[in-house]
Amino acid sequence: MKQINNNFIFFGAIHQDFVFELKNDLIKYRTNPIKHSESYGGVAHNVARVISKNENVSLFSIKSDKETIRYLKKIGINFISLNNKIQKRYYGILINKFKKFQLGIANTEAYELFKKTIINFQFKNKNLIFDLNFSNIFIKKLINEYYKDNKIIICGTSPFKVHKIKNLLKKINCLILNKEELFTLTNIRNINKSIKFIISINPNINLIVSNGGNKTYAYEYSKLISIKPPKVKIINENGAGDVMAGNYIYYRSKNYTLEKSLSLGMATGIMHVKSKKNIKINFKSIRKISNQIKINKEKLYE
Repeated sequence: MKQINNNFIFFGAIHQDFVFELKNDLIKYRTNPIKHSESYGGVAHNVARVISKNENVSLFSIKSDKETIRYLKKIGINFISLNNKIQKRYYGILINKFKKFQLGIANTEAYELFKKTIINFQFKNKNLIFDLNFSNIFIKKLINEYYKDNKIIICGTSPFKVHKIKNLLKKINCLILNKEELFTLTNIRNINKSIKFIISINPNINLIVSNGGNKTYAYEYSKLISIKPPKVKIINENGAGDVMAGNYIYYRSKNYTLEKSLSLGMATGIMHVKSKKNIKINFKSIRKISNQIKINKEKLYE
């Protein structure tokens, strides 16, 4: 079986993201003028891109074109195609003239239709990071095959996709969700109670729950903490959660404390929303922001 030297192995999406920014207030049932931009996206790609600033990583996904593969190689991502056919997939968002998110649309069925269960690779002592774009058959097969010898990390992706891991929680080491993904997974619309539900199934899980501009929670080994991000002018909201997750995963893997990893991840997300796409993020910059972030201890209430 084939082996990979990289310590961070991703399974998930890489495709084009399209951002449509309204120039004026939205007028329903009429043509609205917009500004348009596009970039590479996909949750697995977004998280991998952050970690690739520090280490080489590998990304397993459905076949991409030569231009995409050259781009991935340039930023230190080793691309491994899972099939032989390029299939169209993309994500688009609509934001208003104040750069606030209004609507997201995703054409990601190509990932869902991929049901291959054998990849002929051997992994040991790796960080295996999944977004939830692939079919539940594929995700379940890989987690069941590799969880004993590796660290399994899940990035929530969408409330419509978290059902894929509902019966796999005991095999997950780190789970990163937003509030709505958490509520959908647990069927409990309360953050504290939802966290308690998850850890009742897997007490050893490391759980991160983000809530936009409100508190982000982190749980590990009976410790629950939170961070409330400072108010900033939002320029680029798309992918901010993935950027935060990337540096959280990286620094936690380097044995930074839960508190420090979360504050560094949050600082990276803050830099992202304040800046234009593809900003160069370095440790000195995010450390300066993270030192200004207050960590709060929380209790798991009955």
